[in-house]
Amino acid sequence: MENNQEVNAIILTKRADIRDAVRQAFKAQGIKPAALVSTTDDKEFTEKLEETGYCMVVLDWEYGPDRISQIMTNNRKKSRLESHPVFLIAAHEDDNIVSMAREFFIQYIAVGEVNMDTIRSQIKGLVKDYLNVSPVRKMLLAVESARQSDHIPQAAEMLERLLEKQADNQRVVVELAECYILQNEWGRAETLLKGFINTEDCYARIKHLYARCRLKNGDHAGAIASLKGAQLISPYNVERLIELGNIFLKVDKPEEAEAAFGEVLNFAPGSKEAKIGKSTSKMLMGEVNDALALLNEFASPRELSAVFNTAAILAIRQKRYDAGFELYQKALQILSKKPKLVARILYNMGIGYVKFGKPEKGLKCFEKSAEADPDFADASHNIKILKTATQSPQPRSQVVDEQHELLDGLEERFTTTMPMIDVGTGDDDEVQLDDVLSDIVKVG
Repeated sequence: MENNQEVNAIILTKRADIRDAVRQAFKAQGIKPAALVSTTDDKEFTEKLEETGYCMVVLDWEYGPDRISQIMTNNRKKSRLESHPVFLIAAHEDDNIVSMAREFFIQYIAVGEVNMDTIRSQIKGLVKDYLNVSPVRKMLLAVESARQSDHIPQAAEMLERLLEKQADNQRVVVELAECYILQNEWGRAETLLKGFINTEDCYARIKHLYARCRLKNGDHAGAIASLKGAQLISPYNVERLIELGNIFLKVDKPEEAEAAFGEVLNFAPGSKEAKIGKSTSKMLMGEVNDALALLNEFASPRELSAVFNTAAILAIRQKRYDAGFELYQKALQILSKKPKLVARILYNMGIGYVKFGKPEKGLKCFEKSAEADPDFADASHNIKILKTATQSPQPRSQVVDEQHELLDGLEERFTTTMPMIDVGTGDDDEVQLDDVLSDIVKVG
């Protein structure tokens, strides 16, 4: 289809019978076949959706729950829920699928044994809403437009006016709270959400956003409780379960984290994020071999190093230094023939030693990091500033202040270096593990 040709609907399914039935139902409603895009590839679907300003969407849950969940999540994040009214089809009856559809404000759903009459009925309603926009939807479309143009205060003002007229409309509450959060007005968002958090028919999204507000305030227990409440309402939300698992990791509850990531894999076994989260949990539980068995199914060397790095960071932040350094040592053994990755592992290991109060070992790690990858500027930078801080003839109080300043400066790199820097694979270069570790004394 030409890019300049009008698109009225985009269909994502691998089931030929569903695709044909949906196309026939659209044709019966006067939608021309040339205005329908059918695809069996989610990347192509996403590209076409981003090109299209206003169209209907048909999603088949059987394509892959994790991918369908991600599409709906992205659609919400990009403020396209009204621009892309959705019809969701599932091959088996499951109330949890219906609950998730409602969370994303999907009005048209068909589950179980879907026949032609059901599809015709749902498509008829979808097309009617698409062509005849209600006053509330017009307002929400205007809000979407403002948010996409980064006019968040304007979007918030429109929603505040709408909420004055429809004080119990939780959809408006959700959109307004998200606008407040985008403006970093967390207090206003929390106050708004709190008025609905205990209502009998509270939306899952309200509890989800409230959890983020509690997390912003450092209330991990409150955030976990609210996320669990949201999951009871709508259990098939991959994004929320990943968030829940990550909070459990942060508060040193790897068993609970593994359970949360496992829930995702129960209904979305292809979720890469859940597999990474489960692997990280297992590493923190000391089950490194089990974690490696899972990672080997899908992870590249760089992804493998990132998981080790994340687990080690979490252990060190929780002051379980021995466990953190053991994970770095294991990563160095596994990835010893990939010098660029070795350099990053040593770099983060060095920061761990600095946080542990052993700057001399941290310095050795940075030096070995620079040897493994001479082009790694961050390692060379840290060698200079660490030597300055440790060898300064200045009064002890000033040296301590400088070391605190050093740690503050390293913190961001500590948390982002491995995921953010493209290190490549280094397949053509080899580095000997004994050489890398010769000057580093193991802890424990």
